[in-house]
Amino acid sequence: MNLAVFVIDMINDFVYEKFRNERAIKIIPNIKKILNKARDNNVPVIYLQDSHEKGDPEESLWGPHALSNTKGSEIINDLKPTKKDYVVLKRAYSGFYKTDLDLLLKKLEVDSVILLGVSTDICVQNNASDLFYRGFNIYVVKDGTASINEENHEVALNYMKNIFNAKIIDTEEAVKLLEEAK
Repeated sequence: MNLAVFVIDMINDFVYEKFRNERAIKIIPNIKKILNKARDNNVPVIYLQDSHEKGDPEESLWGPHALSNTKGSEIINDLKPTKKDYVVLKRAYSGFYKTDLDLLLKKLEVDSVILLGVSTDICVQNNASDLFYRGFNIYVVKDGTASINEENHEVALNYMKNIFNAKIIDTEEAVKLLEEAK
C-alpha cells in the first residue's frame, strides 16, 4: 500500500475566521499527530487549499470566501506545510477539479489516501468521490475531519463508507497505517 495524506481546507476562513468552526479547532491535535507520523515515515502530505477568485461558482452559495492571496485562504499556522509537503490550490470542492492532483498522485505512485480536514460533508466527501472513481483506497479519519454540526459529519461518514467504500478510522488507526507504510 502506497499511502498519501490529504489535509483538506484547514485554512483560516474555515477554522478561525469567516466560517469559524469549533469542531475544526478540536481536530487540530489529531491532524498534527497524523502528520507527524506521516512525515516520520516519508508518507507524502498533500494540502488541498481553497483559493478562490471572484466569481467562482461557490461564491453564489457561500459569498466571497477563501479568496486567493488573502489571509482567509492561508493554511492555519497550527498546521503549516513543511518544505517536503505538497500544496494544491483548488477553486472547487474537489482538489481534482482543474488541478494537477491526479498527476501528482501518479508520480508519487499512491494507491491509498487518508483524508483529514473540513468539511466532512462538502470538500472531504467530494474528494472521496473523485478518489473512488479513480480507483484509490480511501481512509477517512472520523476524529480528524469535521463539519459544522455532528449530524452532517455522521451522515457524510456513512455516505462515504456505503457509497465510496471508504474505511472510517480514528486517529490511532491512522497512525498504525502510517507505521506500516514503506
